Amino acid sequence: MEPLFALDIGTRVVIGLLIGKEGDDYEILASARTEHRQRAMYDGQVHDVGEVARAVRRVKEELEERTGSCLREVAVAAAGRALCTETAESERREMFPIRWEREDVLALEMEAVQFALRKKGHGEGEGWAPYHCVGYDTVAQWLEGEPIGSLAGQRGKSAKVTVIATFLPRTVVDGLAAVLDRVGLVMGSLTLEPIAAGQVAIPPDMRRLNLALVDVGAGTADIALTKNGAFFAYGMVPMAGDEVTEALCAHYLLDFQTGETVKRQLTQKKSVVFSDFFGRKTRVAGDAVKHSFEPIVAKLAEKISEEIISLNQSLPQAIILIGGGSLTPGLPEHLAEKMGLPPTRVGLRLREHLSHVKGTEVPPGPEGITPIGIGVAAFEGRGLHYYTVSVNGRQVPIFELELATVAEALLAAGVHPAAFLGRPGRALTYEINGEMKVIKGELGRPARILLNGRESRLEETVAAGDAIEFTPGQAGRDAGASVAEIWPDRRSKKIFWQGREEDFAPLLFLNGRPALPAEEVPDGAKFAYFANEDLFSLLRRKGYRPEEGLSLRVRVNGQERRVERPIRVRLNGTEVQENRPLVAGDRVEPAEEEIPLSALELESGTLPFYVNGEAVLYKPPELAVFWRDKRLAPDSVLRDGMDLHTEVPMPILSEVLAQSMVPPQVPPGSRLSLTVNGREAEFTTVLCPGDRVNIVWQRT
Repeated sequence: MEPLFALDIGTRVVIGLLIGKEGDDYEILASARTEHRQRAMYDGQVHDVGEVARAVRRVKEELEERTGSCLREVAVAAAGRALCTETAESERREMFPIRWEREDVLALEMEAVQFALRKKGHGEGEGWAPYHCVGYDTVAQWLEGEPIGSLAGQRGKSAKVTVIATFLPRTVVDGLAAVLDRVGLVMGSLTLEPIAAGQVAIPPDMRRLNLALVDVGAGTADIALTKNGAFFAYGMVPMAGDEVTEALCAHYLLDFQTGETVKRQLTQKKSVVFSDFFGRKTRVAGDAVKHSFEPIVAKLAEKISEEIISLNQSLPQAIILIGGGSLTPGLPEHLAEKMGLPPTRVGLRLREHLSHVKGTEVPPGPEGITPIGIGVAAFEGRGLHYYTVSVNGRQVPIFELELATVAEALLAAGVHPAAFLGRPGRALTYEINGEMKVIKGELGRPARILLNGRESRLEETVAAGDAIEFTPGQAGRDAGASVAEIWPDRRSKKIFWQGREEDFAPLLFLNGRPALPAEEVPDGAKFAYFANEDLFSLLRRKGYRPEEGLSLRVRVNGQERRVERPIRVRLNGTEVQENRPLVAGDRVEPAEEEIPLSALELESGTLPFYVNGEAVLYKPPELAVFWRDKRLAPDSVLRDGMDLHTEVPMPILSEVLAQSMVPPQVPPGSRLSLTVNGREAEFTTVLCPGDRVNIVWQRT
């Protein structure tokens, strides 16, 4: 295989190497290393493109000079904190069932990816977003609200997909790309630093163990965890070697570069000599210098321990340290103490330990692990392939976890998924007498896609240098109609009502007001249509309720009573009660209808009396009915809402005797003696219920 250029652009150091592969082994053909002359990167992200580019150029030119080659394509890595994922859904509903083709499903997926991108936060400007989508997976699909394995080819009114999309911050990727562009390099592969380091630091047969790999750099400490034969989690702590250097500089009043030099000398010398900011030269014992930054080392170890426990949910079996920051004095010991692991379970992974990597070009120690991993990841195809395609003449960067499609290229170019398919125009819905009506919108025209000059589809894959010409789909026109177009029937009839000729026309009301034939029907309109087809339609128009007949409500002694009578109507001289069709010229005469008081069928009940000790139940011949303190005659007419009350007239003695068993024969020489409750009474004496009447014939 052709040698590959791998580049590790770190916060403090840039390391480049040419790596070749023969069989299962890798060989480092050449390497170069340089430091940033000033702090141009923070936490693994480019802040000064020019300064970082100068460091990369020095590495590139040194490698070209030593090998006689011209380097053009390079494999790089982004900081471990960069990769992030987001889950999102997209749903589409149609008025009528449709067949969901692959193009429809893909448009749904792209829309879901865009929703995921929005969750990460939009920037300003059309089509701009702060993240690159480097791939996505569809994790669930639904048809009509039910889970389904594949939507393509299914038929229904609603469809939904859920995707999990993977993103890299645009600032990280664009910063790396800008640096490479400054020195004439093209990003051929991009991986993540912890993924790259893990490929070489922990062999596949060791990944069955629960191990924590910690790449301690200058700005970040990247973490990768293994278990059951694979890497299963990644994390990051936003502090590393720079914080240690800053603590040393603050204690001894040193500039940053001097502090870095002093810190590195501690691994080799028992004492160090340096000049502070005022130029005073000082010799300090190494242990004293280590003591000055020990609290920061302890804090760094604590942060790393917390992140490992959070990701792993338990103690790992061992911790492997790589990266230049792992050489910080005291870090392994503090980490073992914070984690509660034996000191023998925390150690450095050195370049010398990589048995399958030959060559001595890479600096020894833990610092060379990550650049070797970047090269190995690129060789093994574990990086994200990066290339550009043209969309309507604009160069668009493409990353792929699998083969990239036209749809993904359009999404990367900022094309909204809604433009992929020409959606049908909006339907017009309205109601007539409670029945829903729908007028469909016009069908839309799909987008036109040309890939390298030929017709293409959204799911077709793209390659580096491909040119896409995209014409957005055209939405169909929204449905519309005038009132006249949806009016069921506007023809009127000439009929005779109570002998007078009238124009009996159908009526249409829109949202409670008379509808005008020329006005447009608004979406969601509610129409009330009154036809002119039959007798009952006419009666309703005249204020009658033919289905119910005549009906009124009155109150009698506080209780509500309802009285009903069928309506009597003469149609062309014949009395009818059921509904009949009406035609022009029909004569309709409703009979005058009144409901008399007798329709209430009020009963007075009986009054109890005692005559000569025997009970007599007297039934009054009539009941007195009053309305507004006026007694009503038996033939009075009822009116709706009357409040009536009744009274039972008290009888006189003679009326009660007429309903009792008075001795029919009068003994000769006798006279009648009448008493009520023991008192003498007359035939005209007014009785009250319960009175006791005695009738006796006395001899004179």
